[in-house]
Amino acid sequence: MYRWKLSSQEPCSSTCSIGVSKSFAMCVRYDGAEVNDMHCDTMTRPEPVHDFCIGRECQPRWEASSWSECSRTCGEGFQFRLVRCWKMLSPGLDSSVYSDLCTLAELERPLERRACKSPTCGPQWEVAEWTECPAKCGRRAQVTREVRCSDETKSCDPLTRPLNTKNCTGPPCERQWTVSEWGPCSGSCGQGKMVRHVYCKTPEGRVVPESQCSPENKPLAIHPCGEKDCAPHWLTQDWESCNTTCGRGVKWRIVQCAGITAGKFQTHDDEACGASKRPEDENTCFERPCFKWYTTPWSECTKTCGVGVRMRDVKCYQGREIVRGCDPLTKPVAKQTCALQPCPTEPPDESCQDRPTTNCSLALKVNLCSHWYYSKACCHSCRAQHAS
Repeated sequence: MYRWKLSSQEPCSSTCSIGVSKSFAMCVRYDGAEVNDMHCDTMTRPEPVHDFCIGRECQPRWEASSWSECSRTCGEGFQFRLVRCWKMLSPGLDSSVYSDLCTLAELERPLERRACKSPTCGPQWEVAEWTECPAKCGRRAQVTREVRCSDETKSCDPLTRPLNTKNCTGPPCERQWTVSEWGPCSGSCGQGKMVRHVYCKTPEGRVVPESQCSPENKPLAIHPCGEKDCAPHWLTQDWESCNTTCGRGVKWRIVQCAGITAGKFQTHDDEACGASKRPEDENTCFERPCFKWYTTPWSECTKTCGVGVRMRDVKCYQGREIVRGCDPLTKPVAKQTCALQPCPTEPPDESCQDRPTTNCSLALKVNLCSHWYYSKACCHSCRAQHAS
């Protein structure tokens, strides 16, 4: 009177590439009419039949990883994630492809960065760049930097105050002064001068700042000339560079009482040239206004393993005012990568879930668990298969 009959197949489970269609058993009467399953013997009920089916060509799609932690533990920061274009290229082969495919399909690309806000930051220490080491060759000295609190009304934690001095070592002592040939004499005795260029060079011939050579034995760049015998007169060298890179500073030059006797250069006591007429050897100088870059401490790494990003604030100050006058070529970096210990090859059990958009039952049937994408997208199913 009653028997089991396989139903017609359901629509393909996948609209593109390869999927699975299922056939179920139904209980029918002798005349073919479908009746309640209770009329048929459950012991003889056939198992559902699974058949592979092919859909149309798959369209590309954007896939985005989960958001990273906020780049800053306080105040405003950013979160990052990886966005890639994916496409099922052939049955069982789902792979990342060029982003152009998703762009040409006019798919909206998910955001790769978004702002995030943690609890408001309290006062923070801000530091300027270290000054240039003033030590002469082979000697030790100290460099300094300015350290300030970002909030004038509240005090920063003195226990976390960054250092504002540290030791430094001068350049190697093999740097030497090098001179060019003398130029022509410019006039008669007392007014005539010969000029040459004086450089500080490394043994490889590279010109370096004059501060890296000893000032005690620097050759003269300007020399008197005119006659075989020339009475003592004041001879001034060119001004050295200002001793500061910004703001008000001091500059020096060499001033000598010099003359020529029997064609040879000689120096004399100041009285021979008239001490009251001695030119200045020191003067004030002013460079550009003092704009300085200040940085806050680095944030925590955006990842707890592998390669992430850490960030910090970089501000340009003139006094206490934030301005735009700092040199962009010397701007400290505001973001850099941070490499931690390698991430585990498998995610923790509590986060091991199958993606609802992935046909994991099919992935198991065609042994795709070894593929890196399916090992993650079908994490739970693949682990269960390995465990069994």
